[in-house]
Amino acid sequence: MKTKIDDKTLNNLPESLQIAQKAIETGEVQEIIKQLAKYNLGVCMPHMHTENKGFVELPKDMIQVERKLVTSFVHSSEVDDQTMIPVVWRYIDGVVVSASSCRHCQ
Repeated sequence: MKTKIDDKTLNNLPESLQIAQKAIETGEVQEIIKQLAKYNLGVCMPHMHTENKGFVELPKDMIQVERKLVTSFVHSSEVDDQTMIPVVWRYIDGVVVSASSCRHCQ
């Protein structure tokens, strides 16, 4: 499975996302991924898509939400904790917070 993107694609990303992409190739991050795998967890690159810029870093106050197989980006205060399950986390300002949630359906 491919883990590295081509240089042309990499160079078109914002610098913060280039750093994330390059980090995947480091031994330190690969060891972190190996440790996370023991808990059925992985690593992601929090991002969103815009019409003008394509890939951009996910703003601190935004969260990716999946409802009925449709992904959108909303302010983190709009997430309903009763029906949404956090599936991605990130570290912001000294705290672990959700970066993505999916609707919980029974």
